[in-house]
Amino acid sequence: ISNDLKFTEFLDPRVKSSLGEEEIIFPPYDAEQISDILRQRASIAYKEEVLDEMVIPLCSAFAAQEHGDARRALDLLRVAGELAERENESHVGEVHVRMAQEKIEIDRIVEVVRTLPTQSKLALYSVMLLRNNGHRNVTTGEVYNVYRQLCVSVDMDILTQRRVTDLISELDMLGILNAVVVSKGRYGRTKEIVLSVPIESTRRVLLEDYRLGMLAGFKPVITAQMHL
Repeated sequence: ISNDLKFTEFLDPRVKSSLGEEEIIFPPYDAEQISDILRQRASIAYKEEVLDEMVIPLCSAFAAQEHGDARRALDLLRVAGELAERENESHVGEVHVRMAQEKIEIDRIVEVVRTLPTQSKLALYSVMLLRNNGHRNVTTGEVYNVYRQLCVSVDMDILTQRRVTDLISELDMLGILNAVVVSKGRYGRTKEIVLSVPIESTRRVLLEDYRLGMLAGFKPVITAQMHL
């Protein structure tokens, strides 16, 4: 059994000839199917009339939009209930589902940030420091300027500006940053970078790293804008 549809391409021809394979495609769950699963689980996990009418349809709709993942819907239902309980609410409502959606997404991003290599964390923290200093759309040159200061402070090797630009592109692919190439006329092209993550929770996670912990009160020297 395999989820890889191309795995047979790597088999020995003699194995393939005797394999007798059969492909079975399982389509993603739609919203109605996910609702059925949630109702079954909710009848076990929740007392009657605790869930507002729109809770299960909303959980199902969110999950159906994301590849029809029933586990995602179950997580939403569980976290929504936990949030309602923390607020001492007697009912789980639509607002709790939306809060759960946001919390799960933040938790996912936080976990991604926590597992980043140190150099990537330094590049990300450089963007955050610039953002805290009033820079909304920062450039790679500005990031590199602050990044070098951070490396000196924590005694880390300073990568080249091209390599730091690659790290920024990787953070962009992870959805942590949004980096767009823009033209600066005679200065050439650069990337304008906007954070895509909540600043405070991301900052806390970055400073959990013992190598970055000493940077909690760091104030960068902001020089003239630099361009690639």
